[in-house]
Amino acid sequence: MTVDKTTAPVAAPAGPIRVALAHLALAAGPGERNLDRLATAGGVAAEAGADWVITPEMAVQGYFCLEECGGEGLRPDVALAPLTGLAARHGLTLFLGCAERDAGTGALHNSCVVFGPDGRPLGRHRKTRRIGQAESWATPGEAIDPVASPAGPVGILVCADSWWTDNTVALAGKGATAIVVPAAWPPGNHGPDGCWERGSQLGRVPLFVCNQTGYHPRLDFREAVSMVAIDGASRMDHSGAEAVLLFDWSPATGEIFGTAFDQRFV
Repeated sequence: MTVDKTTAPVAAPAGPIRVALAHLALAAGPGERNLDRLATAGGVAAEAGADWVITPEMAVQGYFCLEECGGEGLRPDVALAPLTGLAARHGLTLFLGCAERDAGTGALHNSCVVFGPDGRPLGRHRKTRRIGQAESWATPGEAIDPVASPAGPVGILVCADSWWTDNTVALAGKGATAIVVPAAWPPGNHGPDGCWERGSQLGRVPLFVCNQTGYHPRLDFREAVSMVAIDGASRMDHSGAEAVLLFDWSPATGEIFGTAFDQRFV
């Protein structure tokens, strides 16, 4: 997709908001299938009263799109109307992991683009750390700044960007009240190894991690964890079956309500 416009956010809500993590198997693509799965999950989230919907890293095209479909698999122009339309109909803020083409330079980025409740883009984060052959197509981003959302400033760190806890601390220092982490990161020798918990402690902000699931020959995501990390610990987490994972959070106070996700299997 190509993004070259942003819009001002609406006023922040006075009370808690409901956040949904779309814990889905999307690594292999293709984009059309992934869009269908994301639209289904978004509909489930909307019916459950979600205000935010967060997707995994490269949720639209699939993390291994270059290997699965060649250059065609990248397709940054994949039509997003089903998702942006869903956001507009239900007043959702959507954090969408996707390949994005810079409108000025033409460079491709591994991005998380934020769409507001009117379906228009609010901003984005472009992954600054390129990891392995699967991401060889992506130009690393440079800036790490909060995005102005309807719930206030929110930081975004795509997957491995969250390994460096100084990124979390920097975003918190710039006013972010939470950090969204779209991920494609299973456990193992090169797994997250507690970086989200550490980041939440050092930055003094919660991290909302939406991970991939499912099996791919290159990486087994079946034990990859989606998580809410706060105060140096996991407050709630989930791995395994595809599900929409819901929880409530107060942007004003930072409070996370409950100790387990409201799970809606899809």
